[in-house]
Amino acid sequence: MKTLPRWALSGLAGRAPWALAVWPALGLALLGGAPLAAQLSSPSPRTLGLGGNTTATARRLEAMSTNPAGLAMPGQGGFSLALLPLAVRETLGPLTLADVNAYAGKLVPHEVKEDWLGRIEAEGGQKGSFGVEVTELAFTAWRLGFQVSTLVAGELNLAPDIAQVALFGNAGRTGSPEDLSLSGSEAKAYAVSTLAASYAHPFALGDGTTMALGLTLKHSLGHALAVGREQGGVLQSDPIRVQLEFPMVALDEDDPTPVMGSGTGLDVGVQVRRGRLQVGAVVLNLLNTFAWDETKLVYRPGKALLEEDVSETDFEKQPYGQAPAAVRALVDDLTFGPVVAVGGAWELRPDLRLLGDLRHRTGEGMGVGPKSQAGVGVEYRGLGPLELRAGAAAVSDGFQLSGGLGLHLIPVGLSVAGAMIRGKGPDGNVAQVALVWGGR
Repeated sequence: MKTLPRWALSGLAGRAPWALAVWPALGLALLGGAPLAAQLSSPSPRTLGLGGNTTATARRLEAMSTNPAGLAMPGQGGFSLALLPLAVRETLGPLTLADVNAYAGKLVPHEVKEDWLGRIEAEGGQKGSFGVEVTELAFTAWRLGFQVSTLVAGELNLAPDIAQVALFGNAGRTGSPEDLSLSGSEAKAYAVSTLAASYAHPFALGDGTTMALGLTLKHSLGHALAVGREQGGVLQSDPIRVQLEFPMVALDEDDPTPVMGSGTGLDVGVQVRRGRLQVGAVVLNLLNTFAWDETKLVYRPGKALLEEDVSETDFEKQPYGQAPAAVRALVDDLTFGPVVAVGGAWELRPDLRLLGDLRHRTGEGMGVGPKSQAGVGVEYRGLGPLELRAGAAAVSDGFQLSGGLGLHLIPVGLSVAGAMIRGKGPDGNVAQVALVWGGR
């Protein structure tokens, strides 16, 4: 029986176990990807700082992406402007950077690597994602809002057998060479820009009750796309043989057109306030026609065969229609599905408010935030120009904790926020910062 030579996907992880943890980030970088949860990013870190529990209280800049009805509610105020607010999200698990850093510069014991691999096998792979949202421009005036934002995101899932090779080599786990399947790995990356216009209209219902209905009309343009799924890869021990089959679909680099997908979407929201109580509901992407232009995409077989006397590869460009159905399905899934949210808020006193939300996103689509969440938040505004925010939520496969602050020195305000997601799925972290003129 033979083992693979050192250059062939073998004992690297034994001496450099960090390789397994950085593969997701490295893969996304190679794909051009660089998420977040929404098609239209929130320019205001207030939303993140409160854990997303702002369906009933969104105002000004955050109303356009969260609940457009807030543009016509009391507290909306006048003109507000934000330039280049930035939000960054990353997830990695079940093996995290903290796990790997605990053995930085040390040889990882066999039993620790067995524990790591067991966790990866239980989760069906080592998963990672990374995303950046930037708002190029956002402003509100009266009951109107306008926003341009860009989402760049990607995800990678490494199959358990690939993790085994990275940790042990093809013979390190048992001491005897093994035949391993490389199938099951998957990667996707994309970049989409969205232009949006919002309008809300108020209604006085009597008895001090105010209601508003709001709409956001969006048009999205897809700029980049790359997806792939390993389907037939094997690592054979005797005779030595490495076969990779990672069919990919990506943009045609010979096509000069900067737009390779487009579509229009509609968000509809409502908010009601009576005294200290506020409630709200919204359906994001009630309608959405976004789709990738298949005439702009090409297929590459992504095949490689390495044997003792044979080396063959096939990455030649082919028509998109020849791609395997499983890979074309990845493209079809990269759309924007509906998001339904309901929320409420209660003012304990003028400077202290409690909030709560229920939210669910249908389908996978483009967006890597939790698909579902039920959370609460608290906001304190009793420190003059300083506002403090915190939130907690039960989310898909775990929990989320968030916090933030805003410093408002008229006419300029600075807001920052962060959140962490922990639980059964990959650990996640989010950070956002924004400088706003005229309000948060």
